[in-house]
Parts: sequence; structure tokens; C-alpha cells
Amino acid sequence: MKIGYVSKFLPEKDGGAIYADNLCANMPCSVVKIGDTASETADYRINLRSFFLKEKLDGIAKKEKLDLIHIQYVLGGQYFGKYNLKLGLVRAMSQEIPVVLTFTEVHTSCTGLRGKILCWLQNKLASKSAASIAHTPRQAEYMKKYKAPSYHIHMGLIPRKTKPRKGRNVLFFGMLNYGKGVEYLIEAMDGLPGYNLVVAGIAITKSYEELLRKKAEGRSNVKLDIRWIPENVKKKYLEEADIMAFPYVWAPYQSGALHDALSYGKPVVVTETGGIWEIIKEYNCGVIVPAKDPAAIAEGIKKALQNYKEFQAGIRKYQKDANWKAVGKKHARVYTEVLERATR
Repeated sequence: MKIGYVSKFLPEKDGGAIYADNLCANMPCSVVKIGDTASETADYRINLRSFFLKEKLDGIAKKEKLDLIHIQYVLGGQYFGKYNLKLGLVRAMSQEIPVVLTFTEVHTSCTGLRGKILCWLQNKLASKSAASIAHTPRQAEYMKKYKAPSYHIHMGLIPRKTKPRKGRNVLFFGMLNYGKGVEYLIEAMDGLPGYNLVVAGIAITKSYEELLRKKAEGRSNVKLDIRWIPENVKKKYLEEADIMAFPYVWAPYQSGALHDALSYGKPVVVTETGGIWEIIKEYNCGVIVPAKDPAAIAEGIKKALQNYKEFQAGIRKYQKDANWKAVGKKHARVYTEVLERATR
């Protein structure tokens, strides 16, 4: 079985590129990596925003004799052409071989112009796919409304040994934008004397960076490191943290940073927003709190430290189910089922 996997790849500064590299390295089948123009580690580098993406993928599929194409669908600019919007990706779904799509975001609210457009795209892409994959059970269940089969597969992580907590160090790591709710986490630190917070990540907009800097002023227990965080610095922050906090206010996706926390055995505090809280509840890996509530976030952080060993036991269970080898095998099973259906 030979698969063409379409995504950004390293060294691009993109969480999806890190995810794709890890997944492809752990697939128990032959994988051809098809990346964007800056994806230097990919086997093929093409313009993923091109209106002619369909023809480019078709040419690679025939040259490599692929059995199936798997596209990692990320919202934002990855497949967004200036003039064709995302019609290039919609066209690319029509291939001679099956196309599987991973939805990194699943939109269940179709209100407003933006929501309607996103849901229209989701419908078009899912309906044209041979199967869809989502990273949380509820999202996979929702995707069953479209005609293609839907599967839930965990995002994937590298299991590391859980270690005793060192102190009262809280970490937020990830892309910084208005949906992340970091301002509420900074405010929560007023109720946590003796605790320290590090906020590390690149800001998507200057206005949000300015908001966070203003919020952090005068709070001596808050440190901001706003930039693209290199892997060695990320590792240092994760090793020094005792818990990680995810105060999201909008999250139609699973979180790569959340999986970094669980990879390092760090209990988490998450808001009951979107899909990020599902595995935390199922595996008992941390505390779930309401969004936009600094007092609740502060209490959640205290509870996470008080029940540290209990939550680490849940994390170890999740590590067994979501390590990259297990995730790679689950993808291969999906491919096998898709190819079997295609030959009936």
C-alpha cells in the first residue's frame, strides 16, 4: 500500500508540519510526502493554493503509482488562493484514486457569513472524500452527517515518563490569537500568589500581542515570550512546567500544544470549549473549567496541582492509546478499509 500525504512539512514553522512529519514517520506503509513550496523535507513540493492542485496531485499519483491520497485539511492560508479561494482544493478531491481528508477543524455552527462559508466548504470536501478523519469522538460523530465514512483517530504524541511536580509553574504554549483566551489566564494569576506563568508562542495579530503585553504589565508572576518558539526552547519550557493551561474561548479543533503537555506528563486545565476537553474528561488528565472566567481558571490550576498524581495516571493511559505508532497503525487500517470499499 502506497499513500500520498499532502500537508506542509518541516522546516516550515507550522504545527501541522510537525504533526505531518511525525505521522508519516510512523506509518506502517509506504508514504510519499507532498508538501508546499517551502516544505524542504517533502518528496514533492508544489503550490497547495494553486487552482490546478488537482492536476498536480494526479500527476504525482500516476508517477508514484499511489493507491490513495490523504490530505491534511487546515483552515487559513494553506489551501487559500488569492483569486480561487479554496476551489483548487475542492477540485483536487476528484481523483482517480480515493482521497481521505483529515479535518483539523470541524465546524458545527453555521451562523453568520463566515460560519456559512466554512460549513459549505466542510460539506463539499467531506462529501467528495472517500473517508474523513477527526481528532475527537464528538467531531467524528458529527462528520457522519456527510455521506463519507468518518473515523476518530487521536492526534498523536511521543510518550515521555511522567515526573513529580517541581513547584507551581504554569505554561501556556501555542499560537496566540483571540480564540485562545490567554488574557483570562493572565488575569487568573491575580488569584494565584506563589505561582508563575509563562506565555510562549507567536502572535497572529499585532493587536492581540499588544493586548497580552498590556495585561501582563504590573504582574510580576507573568512572563511573555512572544515569538516563534524553536523546538529546543519549547522542550525547556515543557520540562520546567508543572501544569499547562488552555483557556480557549473558541476551539473547533484538537490542540497540538495539548498533546505536547500530555506527551511530557503534565496535567492540564482546559476550558469546556470546542473539542479540546473531550479526552481530558475521558482519560481524567486534568481539570475542565468554564471559558472567560479567571476565577474558575485559578481554582482549576490549584485543583490540578492538588490532584497531580491522579491526573498523571490518566495521562499514562492516554499515552498508550495516542502514541505515534498506535496512531500510524489506525491510519493504515482506515486506508485498508477505504481501498477495500473502492474495489467492491
